[in-house]
Amino acid sequence: MRDFFEKHQQLIDRAAFFAIITFIVWLFFTRLFGFLAPFFFGLLIALIMEPLIRLMVIKFKWRRWVASIICLLLFLAVVSSLGIWVVSTLIRQITGFVASAPEHIAEIVPRIEATTAVWTLRLEELLPETWHFPDLQEVLVPAITSLFGGDLLDQAMNVAVGVPNFLIAFILVLVSAYFFMVDRKLIYETVKKSTPPWLLGHMRETREGLSRAIGGFIRAQYILMTMVGIISIIGLLILRSEFALLLGLLFAALDFLPIVGPAIVIIPWALVSFIIGDPHMGIGLFVIYGVITITRQVLQPKILGDQMGAHPLASLMSIFIGFRVFGLLGFIIGPSLLMIFIAIKERGTEDSHAHDKSK
Repeated sequence: MRDFFEKHQQLIDRAAFFAIITFIVWLFFTRLFGFLAPFFFGLLIALIMEPLIRLMVIKFKWRRWVASIICLLLFLAVVSSLGIWVVSTLIRQITGFVASAPEHIAEIVPRIEATTAVWTLRLEELLPETWHFPDLQEVLVPAITSLFGGDLLDQAMNVAVGVPNFLIAFILVLVSAYFFMVDRKLIYETVKKSTPPWLLGHMRETREGLSRAIGGFIRAQYILMTMVGIISIIGLLILRSEFALLLGLLFAALDFLPIVGPAIVIIPWALVSFIIGDPHMGIGLFVIYGVITITRQVLQPKILGDQMGAHPLASLMSIFIGFRVFGLLGFIIGPSLLMIFIAIKERGTEDSHAHDKSK
């Protein structure tokens, strides 16, 4: 047993390293993320801003805390501008929708009632006479009452409580991001001292390969989003949509969201198109969504594999297993763990070649 361990010590160490990293990722995202989310996003902001901070420190000779404050204010300005633009756009769109809602309701409701009546009559002909289908109003009124009636006060209270919680979390994100920026070296040295030497050695060995794999993952997502945007724009131009370019870019951005993606906009839009009597638009939207889905599912494993250096089947398995274990986040976590495995495997191959040459 001892001879076996000594002979395969490097392989066992790498397997243990991968198992520990996998367990840490699982523990963080399934048990601790709700408690540590502000600090996680703060670290993410610090990592994004690090190249700009380093540029300011090296080129302009600014102190790191000054560069950190400037970068944090810059980030806050960008996020605030985007937030104000999104909120103002939503308010404008909602205001326009509310103003035209009576006209749309007067047009849509009769169509829904007529369609429901036709299908109800057909079903009643096939079912026994004792069966009875309620009218549309008999179903909708209790449903709307249960959703917005008695629980309306509770929903308002939840929103009222959620706003200060969000503000507190946002402040924690900014404060933690600042400390991660300013005390980067101190935090790194503290983590380094607290990490076992063998684990730290493996992290150093796999850092280069992991960076390359992460870059490949980002490139793969960019390629997929670009393909979705092109398909969407071409399809909407064929349908003579007035906002083909804007909607195509929106669908490309939504494609980054796991599972949901462009479907959150396309499917309701298609259903409304059928209801208001525009089957051409409805069918066209479903075709666009079908092409996007098929293209992404067929090419995603291949593109991820090519960019990350993994077999397409391995990429597909990492996506599926990640989804089963972590839920929606698994679409990102699964390939990330695959990247770590690839980096460990590449380092082991390099060590084996070096050992053979030394003989």
